[in-house]
Amino acid sequence: MALEKKIKISDLQKLKAAGQKFAMLTAYDATMAAIQEAAGVEVILVGDSLAGPVLGLPDTIGVSMDISVALTVAVRRGAPLAYLVADMPFLSYYTAEMAIANAGRYMVEAGVDCVKVETNRKQLEIIRSMVQAGIPVMPHLGLTPQRAIQLGGYKVAGKTAADAIEVIQTAEMMVQAGSSALLLEAVPPEPAEIITRRSPVPVIGCGAGKFCDGYVVVTHDMLGLTPRKTPKFVRKYADLRTPMQQAFETYVRECKTGLYPAPEHDYPMGEEEKAVLAEWAKKKS
Repeated sequence: MALEKKIKISDLQKLKAAGQKFAMLTAYDATMAAIQEAAGVEVILVGDSLAGPVLGLPDTIGVSMDISVALTVAVRRGAPLAYLVADMPFLSYYTAEMAIANAGRYMVEAGVDCVKVETNRKQLEIIRSMVQAGIPVMPHLGLTPQRAIQLGGYKVAGKTAADAIEVIQTAEMMVQAGSSALLLEAVPPEPAEIITRRSPVPVIGCGAGKFCDGYVVVTHDMLGLTPRKTPKFVRKYADLRTPMQQAFETYVRECKTGLYPAPEHDYPMGEEEKAVLAEWAKKKS
């Protein structure tokens, strides 16, 4: 069911309090965003996951603020009612000053409702500074793809009891710092459940089990558009890559064989105008 009103953080908090789940998906253009809003997706993320499907990059490191802001502006145009979250690109929040300035661009230029920051407890003061500046922040905890190279790959976070406790405590620190919501990626369901139960703010899971308040996956993955192997937690709801490729192949074939464009695709001239044109062409030949 299409969204009928602007989704605010208070709406997500009410859903959490009522034990009702909500959905979050990625979008990088106005058309996809509009379709998602029409389908009732409450939260839309312009993630740095755009690196692969949109920019053709091997990882998220190459996503710039300028590109991300431009795409976020487009998404907001397509989905004016959804709760819009934008990803802070790699090194865009290295200091509190940088974080506030770059997050401010999202808010002023794109009208986002929140910014997502891949973070840890070492950056707690940066998160606190952003909140104090009036910026709604969604810390991204657990697996943080921007640090995959530093960590030696994409690894599940919180598999041991000690690591799980660290994730839980970090989440609590982020909430105490004033975060509007949390996102947990690749975290076992046990610590995710504890975080969700204890947290007064909405908790969104990305491969973090069923106990979170909401769930997010990359749209291109769940639609079967990406050729790469998708993460374990992704369920493919469609295989759109195959019919799209078939449509392109049919178009190419019809262009080459003359089947397209057909007469019904033309904008014909009137008989009198054709006669005038023919007479002019005859004189010029």
